[in-house]
Amino acid sequence: MSRRMNSSLVARVLPPHKEAEMWSPLRRLRTVLPWSVGLVLCCASVVAAQGTGTVRGTVTDAVSKRPVDGVSVFVTGTDLGTLTNSLGQFQLNLPAGQVELRVRRVGYGTTSRKVTVTAGEVAQADFEVSQVAIGLDAVVVTGVGGSAERRKVPNTVATINTDNLRNAPVVNVSEQLAAREPGVTLLPSGGLAGEGARIRIRGAASLSQPNEPVVYVDGVRVDRSGGWGDFVGTGGGGNPSRIDDINPEAVERIEVLKGAAAATLYGTEASAGVIQIFTRTGSRGAPRFDFTTEQGVSNFPNGRYEPNYGFARDASDPLRSYTRLNSFYGLSLQPYQVFSRPFVTSLFETGYTSNYSGSVSGGTAAVTYYVNGRFQHENGPWGAEQLGPARDFDQKAQGSASLQLFPADNVKIRVNTEYVDAHHETPSNNNNIFGTISVALFGHPERAECFAGSLPTGTGNCTVNGNPNGPIGPGNPYGSAAFATERENMQERLRQDAKHFTGSINVAYQPWQALSVEGTLGVDVVNQVSSDFAPFGYNVDQTIGFDPEGYKFLDDRTRREITAEFKATWNRRLGDDFASTFVGGGQGFIAKLEDAAGSGELFPGPGLEVIGAGALQTSYERFLETVNVGVFGQEQLGYKDYVFVTLGGRYDKNSAFGRTSQGVFYPKAGISFVPTSMPNWGNSGITSRFSTLRIRLAVGQSGLQPGAFDKLTTYSPLASVLGPGLAPNNLGNPDLKPEITTEWEAGTEIGVLHDRAALDFTYWKRVTRDALYPRQFAPSGGFRNVQLSNVGRIDSHGLEINVTGLPVNRPSFSVKVFANAAYLHEIVTSLGGAPPLKVGGSYPRYRNFVKEGYAPNSLFGAKLVQPCSQRPAGATYACLAPGQNPYDLNGDGNFDTDADMLAWLAVPRTLSSMLPIRVDENGNGDFLDHYLGKSTPDWAGSFGMSATLFRNFELSNVFEYKTGNYTITNLTFAFRNSNAVIGRNSRRAATVEATITNPASTAQQRVDAAKEWLKLRALTPYDGLNQNENGKFLRWRELSLTYHVPGAVASRRLGLRHISFTVSVRNLALWTGYTGIDPELNEYGRGGAGSDLGGIDNNFGEGIDAFGLALPRRITFSTRFGF
Repeated sequence: MSRRMNSSLVARVLPPHKEAEMWSPLRRLRTVLPWSVGLVLCCASVVAAQGTGTVRGTVTDAVSKRPVDGVSVFVTGTDLGTLTNSLGQFQLNLPAGQVELRVRRVGYGTTSRKVTVTAGEVAQADFEVSQVAIGLDAVVVTGVGGSAERRKVPNTVATINTDNLRNAPVVNVSEQLAAREPGVTLLPSGGLAGEGARIRIRGAASLSQPNEPVVYVDGVRVDRSGGWGDFVGTGGGGNPSRIDDINPEAVERIEVLKGAAAATLYGTEASAGVIQIFTRTGSRGAPRFDFTTEQGVSNFPNGRYEPNYGFARDASDPLRSYTRLNSFYGLSLQPYQVFSRPFVTSLFETGYTSNYSGSVSGGTAAVTYYVNGRFQHENGPWGAEQLGPARDFDQKAQGSASLQLFPADNVKIRVNTEYVDAHHETPSNNNNIFGTISVALFGHPERAECFAGSLPTGTGNCTVNGNPNGPIGPGNPYGSAAFATERENMQERLRQDAKHFTGSINVAYQPWQALSVEGTLGVDVVNQVSSDFAPFGYNVDQTIGFDPEGYKFLDDRTRREITAEFKATWNRRLGDDFASTFVGGGQGFIAKLEDAAGSGELFPGPGLEVIGAGALQTSYERFLETVNVGVFGQEQLGYKDYVFVTLGGRYDKNSAFGRTSQGVFYPKAGISFVPTSMPNWGNSGITSRFSTLRIRLAVGQSGLQPGAFDKLTTYSPLASVLGPGLAPNNLGNPDLKPEITTEWEAGTEIGVLHDRAALDFTYWKRVTRDALYPRQFAPSGGFRNVQLSNVGRIDSHGLEINVTGLPVNRPSFSVKVFANAAYLHEIVTSLGGAPPLKVGGSYPRYRNFVKEGYAPNSLFGAKLVQPCSQRPAGATYACLAPGQNPYDLNGDGNFDTDADMLAWLAVPRTLSSMLPIRVDENGNGDFLDHYLGKSTPDWAGSFGMSATLFRNFELSNVFEYKTGNYTITNLTFAFRNSNAVIGRNSRRAATVEATITNPASTAQQRVDAAKEWLKLRALTPYDGLNQNENGKFLRWRELSLTYHVPGAVASRRLGLRHISFTVSVRNLALWTGYTGIDPELNEYGRGGAGSDLGGIDNNFGEGIDAFGLALPRRITFSTRFGF
């Protein structure tokens, strides 16, 4: 009966030839839920009729004697099991007879005991578990087809248990991932509220396609994009991540597959790694309510922002004269005296955050449930709201629910839903002339005035003059020299509203002990509406020239993805020594993206805020649909529980493959050897020193498909005076196929001192062949755009090291420490004869390139002529003899000596006339092709500790670092040091310019200033010069202190199961030699270079510090309690 009903259920959920119905999750749930209820009612009598008994118990920590929640308690060799609740309690209804119960939890050793179950009676079975630094008995699911103990899996599967992060200063899934696992790197772009981070696992697996890992939630693929859609942009920062829509309070654990060797069974699109998020489920027992309240404040680190510098002039320059500035600021300046004002930090404020979360869970033998609701609110530390309506704001209302039904002992049905309603606002930012922070960084204090064309009297700054909210009428309160004023840019409002639904149903059926089948059907739907609006007359200071009559850009993006999977697992013994596990099944995805947008510019008057009111209107629409179907199989053969051999593969077909490209097969193989499970291991000699030892080796393939239309020849509509027409767009390539990534990894896990200390070591090597890369074909064919081709190759290898220890483990005092490190080396081996590509296209300031023979994000640019002592032997390019400088100021065709410079600088000069001499080392006439470093570090990792003090206090912290050949592009100071109009306002640059132009300076002072200018000159035609710095850093990422009220006090006096209080800090401190704003800043945020996550900019636009906001320090106070 159960089998027929399962088949019927699948048929109802996936009706043939009704694709339109598949896009409605609510309609599908209306179908599923009645059947689920029917299953419960029909099978209730069957459950009651069986001869069953009950096993109850409590799991406690062997040292502290505290209850341990989230422990898996199960019958050995079966799928019968449950989880302990927050009191460490569990209850199982089992068939009568003798069973072996086993308990396991990440971070604890596994233990078991035999229990006799008597029909109609209750048996008691309590367990004590001990903390360990290594656990090979932990079960993983991702990448193994079903579920398997870690000891049997030949590749790396990282597990992040969020129970260990319960008191950590994290507010989203990105922060749950950050600084946890070697090889998993989060790349934030800045410190605006709600800003997401890009994710990289073991560097870059592709040149042109997305390097973001695929993300699953409870077996369903979800939207992993970010940003604002195709038609709205912020300048690069403030981009939300759709992954952060996931409710972090509902996440139970996260599993990460780090590469193709582990992700083979996920097939095409998995070569960049896989992240699988498992949400919480209920357990049997009375309803349990848990609540969390959190209040916090945040602020930007003021010390990272150098004030705006300038210098006074004499009476010949009335605006910048020392007399006006003395009157304006109340100072006592002299001509050419350098002074500063804190324009940027004056726009900061103390941000405020609040989070409220509540959940209820419980259940019976027939059904368990878990429901959670969360409200998150953040008003970030970017202020300036007195200047205009733009805000730094993020708000989410999140809800999730999980329902597990047990209509029979061998049937489990799980229904999961998650929904978020998000609202996000950000000011225009980063490398953007409409960014308020950008214009503030460019401000010149000597140019500041309250009213255009007037020289106000009195002291103070421009925000006074009788109006505490800002200047009256047009003005320039922050000394903007070009583009716009801060007040004008703050009139622009960037807003986004998103609704995100994820739903799934999973049915597991075990007809007999050796065979189990499982099916999952799910949908992920995102509707995201973004807008960029400036009102009529927003040029309040009469400076900005772009559409002063106002504008509105609107982008409506909808993405739907359906996931369907079916698999069967067959377990069997092959004699006394061998055990076989075979997994086979199929998986399919249908992803549909629709992006419709439009704009209206030049409103006829105030009060109009709709696109249709603009005199100049445009429209845009994009539609993509991709289908991927694959079948997979895997055989794992175990010998005496200490040798496990795995063979498997997956065959995929994808709608993006070219017409001549057939499906692709991805194989995998691996072996895991656990010597410590061998008989007589450890009886004598060196073997007795190892409590756990495992050696593993794995190899596998995965792929990445081209874009949906890359294989097709396409044309673009063309409007002309002669009427509508078509223009060539994409050349097309019917031979396009997925790029193939082959990876192998070898590693070992070692536990010593009874597993109180552990080492996990992995070496991996990866080759991506047939890498998709954009090539330019002959324009004479009519197609001028680049075309993707399978011509590239990337070679990479690395190390991952993780050390964990429990040096102290006592009831009143325990300490756990960890440290990890990941080494990365990657090189572009071939581009198939295609030329290099540069991040940012024709914009010359970004110097990140994809170039053969170098790391895929290497930096190239200008260099000055260096002393001959630094020129390699045999080289013939120009160099400096002793006493020479890289100048030819007098124009005699020779490098200047100090005497030449003294003579030329005997009178005041301008910096614009002082051009240093560049070198051309290879003699090809290109002065900008010199290697300057790379923007990814050799080493990255984290370390920290957690401790229990006086039984009831918990202290934990995490440090994160990056180091080794790590170069940051400090474009912020390249502009502030060098640009003649919107720069030269750093302390060093203002001092140099004041010295060079001051008639009172001596010639020697000017010569010294000219030599300092060699260290500051940047930008065209010196792109890359003086803008790159060592970016290594150490950041105190997390610190938290928690007090747990003793259980007796909580229960007897307060009537609560538990209550705790936590104070925590995120981004507490930064140690770095980097002189820019923040070494973790980046111009390109998540999805900021394209909503599809791929492309050269999104993949390799890293390490570009361009007028952003530093990561803020966030201090939070939280209370957790339950009853």
